[in-house]
Amino acid sequence: MKKVILLFITLIGFYFDNLNAQSIYLATGGNGKFFSKTIIENIDAKTKSLTSVLNITSKEIAFTVPLRTFKFKSSLMEEHFNEKYVESEKYPNSTFKGKINETIDWTKDGVYDITATGVMNLHGVDQPITEKGKATIKDGKITIDCIFNVKLTDYKIEVPKLVIANIASAMDITINCTYALYKKTVK
Repeated sequence: MKKVILLFITLIGFYFDNLNAQSIYLATGGNGKFFSKTIIENIDAKTKSLTSVLNITSKEIAFTVPLRTFKFKSSLMEEHFNEKYVESEKYPNSTFKGKINETIDWTKDGVYDITATGVMNLHGVDQPITEKGKATIKDGKITIDCIFNVKLTDYKIEVPKLVIANIASAMDITINCTYALYKKTVK
């Protein structure tokens, strides 16, 4: 897991225009959830392996989640999710890279409505998205929460015809990350 986080930070470093240590916030162990109501059984999975980087100067934000870290109530659902739907062996991560549209005083405690515009990658497919969320700032820590909807067809996730009536065409995604100022370690 540490290797994934270090690789992510390195890759994000190339993505961000202003890699200023005082403006970089890191969230590890963030919560991700997806939910879909179905006729037979609801599909509900959670992960605590979401990683995110936020540059408060440039307003750039990025998320990554290893898809195999989603845990289901049913091991069979988990197996189908990884093997038949998201093909996590071939596409191990889902990512988002974008910018927060609003100008926020990140040093001032409060709750702020935000939108982020960027590109989400899932199942090897890039889709431009703009989603709403909330940024909560308290005592130097930043928490970002958002709930949005993902249509399976937008990401070329095919549902077998045998079960198509039992699986919703979209999933509700929930993200919750708490950030702390990134402190670069010198070796």
